[in-house]
Amino acid sequence: MRDLRASARCARAGLATARRACAGFTLVELMVSVSLLTLVGANIYMVLADSSKVYRSQSANNETEVKVRRTLDRIALAIMGASRETLYTTSVAPASASVLNFESNKGMVNGEEVWSDPQQIALRNEDTRQVAWYENPGAVEERKIVWAKYISEFSKGEIPNGLDDNGNGLVDEQGLSFDLNGNSVTIRLTMQRPAPDGTLVTKELFTTVTCRN
Repeated sequence: MRDLRASARCARAGLATARRACAGFTLVELMVSVSLLTLVGANIYMVLADSSKVYRSQSANNETEVKVRRTLDRIALAIMGASRETLYTTSVAPASASVLNFESNKGMVNGEEVWSDPQQIALRNEDTRQVAWYENPGAVEERKIVWAKYISEFSKGEIPNGLDDNGNGLVDEQGLSFDLNGNSVTIRLTMQRPAPDGTLVTKELFTTVTCRN
């Protein structure tokens, strides 16, 4: 009988010890799990944050390039319809101009060509540096439409030092520049817009068009 009682006591003691051991192991497991979950959560947050930053940066780059291309196309279309005889700037290469004056062909009336009122495309520094189209510039009846904002002060890679820093054959050209060569006009446009993270996104495009004879 005493042996049975002793065995029972040992069994109960062993069960209590096992319970204590299990309870301690479970608590350690819980702490380890919480630590692992915290690390995993932190890593996921960092990955998502980096991905979001890359996405915003890429979106800002794409948006800026689209705006530059649309504005450049608009300028090019206006110049393609202009008469070379009416098209002029105040500078010739290696200098360039940020203002272009012209008149556009409006078709034929009674067998004669009809031309528009004087027009102008110019880079202006107002609330932001902007590309604007003018009709009858400087006159009382002047009309103005802003085609783009956030134009860079100078072409990409160019600084005002009297040299051709970016190797395009022009000196100290501004964010909008016109280079006339015969009936052809090379248009360069550089936009510099702030991105969501505060950095500046710079995009430059150029094209050459031929105006009417």
